[in-house]
Amino acid sequence: MQQLPSEMLSLIVACSVAVGVVQCFFGYRVFKLVLALVGFLLGGTLAGACGYALSDGEAAIAVIAGVIGGAIGSALMVALFFVGVFVMGALLGYVLGMVLSGVGGSSPEPAVLLSLAVIGGIVAIIFQKLMIILTTSFGGSWMVVTGIAYFIGRFNPVDPRGLLQSVGTELYAIILCWLALGIAGLVLQYRFIPLTDKEKEEKKNSSQAGPPP
Repeated sequence: MQQLPSEMLSLIVACSVAVGVVQCFFGYRVFKLVLALVGFLLGGTLAGACGYALSDGEAAIAVIAGVIGGAIGSALMVALFFVGVFVMGALLGYVLGMVLSGVGGSSPEPAVLLSLAVIGGIVAIIFQKLMIILTTSFGGSWMVVTGIAYFIGRFNPVDPRGLLQSVGTELYAIILCWLALGIAGLVLQYRFIPLTDKEKEEKKNSSQAGPPP
């Protein structure tokens, strides 16, 4: 990924910021759309990077491979719903590992990041409704904040060690912005979360019963 041309990398980061906004504030309501967009980003980025490396730096081949890989990733994430939920939880676990490493001032250990990603994915499968809201709000806010930080030259989201390169107030500004935006997305999603059929029935029965005598 770090070997991609800066223009292509900037386009990927810009797309991730746009997807992050939708994911952060509307993730639960349009979760299948979020899965499709995240699947496209993940599949497209991976396939594009592989195409670029295998073609010795041919940008056109990388773009074609990215589009094909993105379409496949998008279709798989939507078709295999539980896989998509697991991936979203895993991404949140990965983000938490990055943040903890940054705060602790240590280099992110791949084994630790992988473990947190697996734990996050399993928890997301078990507690779907809660974890969908958490993963979309805080996962989306991470994509937005790190994407903006990339464009102002403060953080490279492609490099797992990039958070450690931000020191002092820069590091804590990134983390605080992530938390603030994530909480805002969490509150907004809970405020406008659609009612389940059971909750709609209970609300209807309550309104028909009227006030107690």
